[in-house]
Amino acid sequence: MNNIGDRKFHIAIIDDDKSVNFLINRILEDEYAVSSYLSAEDALGAIELSAVDVVITDVNLPGMDGLELLRHIQEKDDNIPVILITGYTDIDTAISALKSGAFDFILKPFNTDQILISVQKALESRRLVVENRTLLKELTIKNSELEKLNLQIQTRNVEIENELDMASNLQQCIFPVTYPEIGKFRFSVKFKPVEKISGDFFDFMVYDENHFSFILADVSGHGLPAALYSAMVKMAITSVEEQNLNPAAFMDGVNRFLINAQKKMSYNYVTIFYGSFDLDTKRLRYCNAGIPAPVILKSSGDIVMLDPNGPFVGIFDTSIYMDAEVAIDTGDKILFYTDGVFECTNKDDKIMGQKILFELIKKVQQYAMSEIVTSLFGEVEKFCGENRYNDDITLVGMSYSDFP
Repeated sequence: MNNIGDRKFHIAIIDDDKSVNFLINRILEDEYAVSSYLSAEDALGAIELSAVDVVITDVNLPGMDGLELLRHIQEKDDNIPVILITGYTDIDTAISALKSGAFDFILKPFNTDQILISVQKALESRRLVVENRTLLKELTIKNSELEKLNLQIQTRNVEIENELDMASNLQQCIFPVTYPEIGKFRFSVKFKPVEKISGDFFDFMVYDENHFSFILADVSGHGLPAALYSAMVKMAITSVEEQNLNPAAFMDGVNRFLINAQKKMSYNYVTIFYGSFDLDTKRLRYCNAGIPAPVILKSSGDIVMLDPNGPFVGIFDTSIYMDAEVAIDTGDKILFYTDGVFECTNKDDKIMGQKILFELIKKVQQYAMSEIVTSLFGEVEKFCGENRYNDDITLVGMSYSDFP
């Protein structure tokens, strides 16, 4: 390593003995660019004006000595290695100079190898320091760029959070503001989105004091994409529901609406329960397209499952949906829920599962509906602990009872 870039390494020699100056010059001139000086003052001026890589100086110089020259060089650039040449009587001085920052010292009389080896080591040391400083400078620049980027990201995150807050507020328009009191029916709800906005939603449509319908929908996924698609589903439901169709025809209409919409947007699907309640006949007519089976807790103590009877909505235009019907008696309670309720995981990554959920339902089936919903929601939170929910959670309870 005898050069840096397109130039040779520059060695400055300072010794008031011309013969020593000449000898060191001869040793180094074939491999390096060499400048010789008889005094420290002359050398210092040249060092300040030119790029010097290594300084070789005698300790004892007229005027400014080698140690004072060392101090001046270190003030200018503490990365320039300084090699001291000294006699036996100056060893203590040389050692003191090493402690003060000199790179090496060579005793007189010296030989060619001593000079060459010391210079090579000094240049290698300078190279490493220069590389480290260059890397540190580059790192500082990169850190500065990263800080700017982080600031931009933080600013954008704040903007996104504000946008999500706005989207969340807008999404609340999809949900009922209040829960209706229809005849002998009362309602209880617990809802927890995994993010600020949700792919779950539910709604009530009241036609008169004895007739209403209920919808529970769960869009695949969660977060912003699911919420945007749920808005599309809500549009489909509103459009089709106005036609006052039976549940199966209603589901078919929503499916066709979404199939057409899918041609203009990314693929998605939704599970929906649609139930039409007739309090005159005490009958629930429903179509369940993929929602986990709602549970009717009969006043007799029996449990009736409203199993899915149709495929997911928004996938196939050939899907066939069918109606089913069940009796609702005074004292019955109906529990609706999305799959996020039983797909939550605990700290051991164990899924709660429907089996555990059903065991919990059986334990609380004699409670009032509001207590059932609150208790089940509490059990889900207890099971998950501090673990993050995997999906939106919706629990909707209905009770059909006599009220004063």
